[in-house]
Amino acid sequence: MASLVYRLLYFSAFEVFSVVEKRGYTDFMMIDVMNVLLNFFGLRFDAPEQRAEILSAMREGFDALLPTTPATFIWGLVTAVAMVSAGLSPAYTMLINVVVYAGSAQLAVLSLLVAHAPLWVIWLTAAMVNVRFVIFSGAIKPYFRHLPLRERVLFGFLNGDINCMLFTHRYRALDGANPPPANLEQRSFFVGMALTNFVFWQIGIVFGIALASVVPTEWGLQLAAALTLLILIIKMVDNWAGVAGCVVAALTAVYFHDLPNKLWVLVAIVIGVAVALIVERFLPNMPLRHASDSGKLDDVECET
Repeated sequence: MASLVYRLLYFSAFEVFSVVEKRGYTDFMMIDVMNVLLNFFGLRFDAPEQRAEILSAMREGFDALLPTTPATFIWGLVTAVAMVSAGLSPAYTMLINVVVYAGSAQLAVLSLLVAHAPLWVIWLTAAMVNVRFVIFSGAIKPYFRHLPLRERVLFGFLNGDINCMLFTHRYRALDGANPPPANLEQRSFFVGMALTNFVFWQIGIVFGIALASVVPTEWGLQLAAALTLLILIIKMVDNWAGVAGCVVAALTAVYFHDLPNKLWVLVAIVIGVAVALIVERFLPNMPLRHASDSGKLDDVECET
């Protein structure tokens, strides 16, 4: 419960503290509260300058994830509307989203919850839908494996589709080697980004609960959120292995869409990742864009 309170307090206090600090009026209590929050996420510092760097990196994480927040908000709203419309109470809906924090799994087990299915069936269904998080955890493992177990568990809880993709893309090793352990700036960036995603999801949930009787499912908000995420994925994919994996995963998802309990998600991920690994084996380090001298990726110019 303490961890949930800290998460909710963080972003409500972050902007206020930042403004007050810039104006030079921060008192001891404000500094102490913010330090407790930073320490909770393992973002420890030895000097005021280092603390300022942590807050700056968290701000960068917030800015990096900000373009995706409309999709996150819509997904949260749609999820809450579906759960309340199915008969779950607002309090139960809010509790599930704070503790579980997995929209696809929640929607997959919604009919099972309403039908009072055995608990093991609900757990198994949720686990199958959320197998993709094993892949996400494997993607960020090289960055955070040096951290204590408590911090790794917390980072894993806050990890998700969008922030995992943005983080690994930003700090990837261009030579294909395993990335070094994340430094304080990188961890701060991840926390700022992950907390932004968490908070906007919960905001969407609150609005969905409040508007459950007003927002019709015919609006197709799921499509709007999916298109927003699709644009993000297209921007992030920068090698032929990724293109092959995404295309095959999309085709597989469409073909197996009628599988029960959204198992098509698992099947699409497994086959898509397998294809990407095979392509990477035969076309290693084959980018869609060339790296310039500045280290940034430039678009490949195609001659006709």
